[in-house]
Amino acid sequence: MTIKLVTFKTNHTILAEVDCTKDNEVVMKQPVQVIVQPTKDGPMMGFAPFLEFSEEFKTPGIKVSMEDVLCITTPQRELENKYNEMFGSGIQIASVVPKV
Repeated sequence: MTIKLVTFKTNHTILAEVDCTKDNEVVMKQPVQVIVQPTKDGPMMGFAPFLEFSEEFKTPGIKVSMEDVLCITTPQRELENKYNEMFGSGIQIASVVPKV
């Protein structure tokens, strides 16, 4: 499973560990809804757990029909790092390789 952004046709975007092994469904583990809120300092991004009280939240995952999905995309590195802080190993991947 890899961390992906799943955007539904309703325009909700979910960040989760995603498995697309079947053509007609996507399985999401530990999904969070990506929320952008306006603030006086500019937009701020946050996560809201998505169906966290369901048995399927962690294992085996929440199954969604691909008919409801608009697109599945790769999150920016910073977004993936924030997700890993919450659910992953905590390892962060550098978004830029320093010049030597």
